[in-house]
Amino acid sequence: MTAPQEDSLERYTILCAGLNAHSQLQRDTTGDVRRFTPVELSSDCRKEVDILFPGWSNTVFQSGTRIWSQGFQKLEATISQAAVENGRQPYTAFGNHDGLLGLLSPSGDLSIAAPAQESATSTLQPVTTDASPAISHIALAGTDRIAVTFRQAPNGRLCHVAEFTNLGKFLAWYRDPSDAESYPDKHHMLAGRPKQLLANMSSFLLLMEGGGVYSWGDARYQSLGRAVVGEGTTAADTPGVVGALGGLRIAKLATGGWLSAALSEDHALYLWGAATRDGLS
Repeated sequence: MTAPQEDSLERYTILCAGLNAHSQLQRDTTGDVRRFTPVELSSDCRKEVDILFPGWSNTVFQSGTRIWSQGFQKLEATISQAAVENGRQPYTAFGNHDGLLGLLSPSGDLSIAAPAQESATSTLQPVTTDASPAISHIALAGTDRIAVTFRQAPNGRLCHVAEFTNLGKFLAWYRDPSDAESYPDKHHMLAGRPKQLLANMSSFLLLMEGGGVYSWGDARYQSLGRAVVGEGTTAADTPGVVGALGGLRIAKLATGGWLSAALSEDHALYLWGAATRDGLS
């Protein structure tokens, strides 16, 4: 994605629409953006720009080794040049209504946004130690629950998922996994290798390298994309296969609020959640 050169709007490829109460989409106004409009970036952003985290009150951008945000949270940080040169999305970002909370690097290093006084600029503090478990994916739900997957050996075929009630408990475990009081609240084991772990308002989605999709969490608003058997209609405590996607090779997932989407390898799009009436569509 590119920022504009001089006054040319044709250089924009990042478009936005929606709530702008904290100037997270358009820097010089707090009025909502009612139609898709080029994102207004600062004048020094003339390089390739990607969005790391689109939050409720701020947007986090990445350009080269620089990470910054605009909106309620003020953030400025630098990432590894090696991650940029590898041509991969450098970090997995997670946060809540107040802004970015942390970043996980492709190598498994975790950084947490350091608290800052009002109107001050936040930065990122590395928290990984020699004792920290090796994790590969992380996701934070709107309920404050957090889930992580463990890094696997190249020939590993068993996916381990740990779940915690909140970020504080996760960090206590991450810093000292030997402390019994910080053990995960739940531990799931699934066949295969994880490719993508996401969370929305109240549930988790896990995409496997084989193209299969698992979901768990709050089952209201059809947010799981599957029936919950024997547990009523409000919760599914363990991951279950989204059967309606069976036989499809899913390439990518996206989720937010109570709505989820899956893109298959043959470029078909499937939606489920609060905005759909009859499950997957």
